[in-house]
Amino acid sequence: MSSPEASPQFSLLSQRRFLPLFLTQLGGAFNDNFYKSALLMLFTYGGIERWGLSIDVINNLVAATLIIPFLLFAPIAGQYADKFEKSRFIRGIKVAEIAIMSLGAVALWLNSAALLLLVLFLTGTQSACFSPLKYAILPQHLSAEALTGGNGLMHTGTSLAIFLGMIAGTLALSVAGGYWWVAAGALLVAWLGWRASLRIPPAPSADPELRLEANPYKQTLRTLACARENPMVFWCIIGNSWYWFLGSVYLTQLPNFTRSVLSGASLVVSLLLVLFLVGICIGALLCARLSRGHIEPALVPLGALLVLVFGVDLALAGQSFAAAHPAVEGALHPLASMAQWSRTWRVAVDVLMLGVAGGLYVVPLTALIQERSRPTHRAQVIAAGNVINALFMVAAALVGLGALGGLGLSIPQLFLTVAVLHVLLCIGVFLKQPEFLVRFRARFVPVRQ
Repeated sequence: MSSPEASPQFSLLSQRRFLPLFLTQLGGAFNDNFYKSALLMLFTYGGIERWGLSIDVINNLVAATLIIPFLLFAPIAGQYADKFEKSRFIRGIKVAEIAIMSLGAVALWLNSAALLLLVLFLTGTQSACFSPLKYAILPQHLSAEALTGGNGLMHTGTSLAIFLGMIAGTLALSVAGGYWWVAAGALLVAWLGWRASLRIPPAPSADPELRLEANPYKQTLRTLACARENPMVFWCIIGNSWYWFLGSVYLTQLPNFTRSVLSGASLVVSLLLVLFLVGICIGALLCARLSRGHIEPALVPLGALLVLVFGVDLALAGQSFAAAHPAVEGALHPLASMAQWSRTWRVAVDVLMLGVAGGLYVVPLTALIQERSRPTHRAQVIAAGNVINALFMVAAALVGLGALGGLGLSIPQLFLTVAVLHVLLCIGVFLKQPEFLVRFRARFVPVRQ
C-alpha cells in the first residue's frame, strides 16, 4: 500500500505500482478491438464464408462472442483473483493471450471463419479473466487518495486503446498483406503486454482459505451474493452497469443517427465518435481534480445530471438539424458544409459533453466499488459487476431493437426514451443510497445565508 499522501494523477504514470498494470491493460484492450475490427472487415469485404448470414447478423454474432465469456468466466476468475497472488495470475493471462493470438495467426492463414470466431471467443475469455484482476489489484497498490486518479487514467487509457484498436484493425486489411499485418500486430502487442506484466508488483492473496467453486452457475450466484453484502457497493455496480448501457446505445446508434437524421457523410460519423471518446477522457481525468484527493460520491449525481441534459438536447438538436438542413435527393452533407452551420456545432457539443458526463459519472462509481468492497471478496464483487455489465449491454441491444424495429421509433425518440429510463434508474439508485445526493448538495449546492 502506498503512503497516505495523495499523489498527483499523472505522476502515477512514472511509478511501478501503476505504470506496468496500465500498459498491460492498454495492450489487452487494444488487441481485443484490433482483432474484432479486423474480423468484421474480413466478414464484410474479405470473402470469408458467412454461412449465408447477413452482415447485420454477423455483427451481432461477433458482439455476442465477446460478451458471453464475461457471463461464463468472470465469476470463476474473480474467485481465483481473491484466492491467489494477483500479479502472477495476470502474467499467466498474458501468456495465454500470446497463445491465443498465435492461434489467430493460424486462423488467418487458413481463412477459417469458424476458427476466427473461436479465437475471438478466447480473447473475450482472457479479457473476462483479466477484468476482475485489474480493478481488484489497484486498491492494493494505490492509496484511497490516489484511487480516483488511477481509475481516471485507466478509463482514459482503455478508451484510447479501444478506439485505436478499432482504427488499426480496419486499416490493417486495407494494405497489401493485411492478413499478416493483423497476425503480426496482434502478436507483437500481446508480447509487449506480457513484458509489461513482468513489472507489476506482487499483490498478496486476499483470502488464501477461499473454497473454489468450479461450477460457473453456482459461482455466479455466490459472486452476486458477495456484491449484495454492502448495499452501497451493489447500487454502485447497478449505476456502473447503466454507464455501459448508455455507452452501448450511443456508440451503436451514432453512425445511423449521423446518416439518417443529420444526413452526414462518413467523415462526420468519425468526428462525432472521436468527440465522444475525447469527452470520456476529459471527464475521467477531471475526476481526480474535482475529488480533491479523496473519493467523491458527489460527482455521480453531477455526471448523471449532465448525461440527462445533453442526452435530451442531442435528440432535440438532431430533430432541429434535420428540419433546417434536409438532404437534397438523398445526398449526404459533407463535413465542410456542415461545419458552417450552427446546429452542427450544437450536436458536436452535445456529443462531447455526453462523453464528459459519462467520465464524471463512472470513475467515482468504480472507485467506490473498489474501496467499499470487503478486501477478501473484492475481485469477486468486481466480477459480479462484469456479469451485470454484460447483461445491461444485452439489454441495450434489445431496447434499441425493440424501439427502432418493433415500435418504429426514430433515433431521436430512442434517445429521449433512454433519457426517461436514465431518470428512473438514477432516482432509484439515489433513493436507495442518499449519500450521493447528500454529498452533491454539500459540494455543489450553494447554502443560503
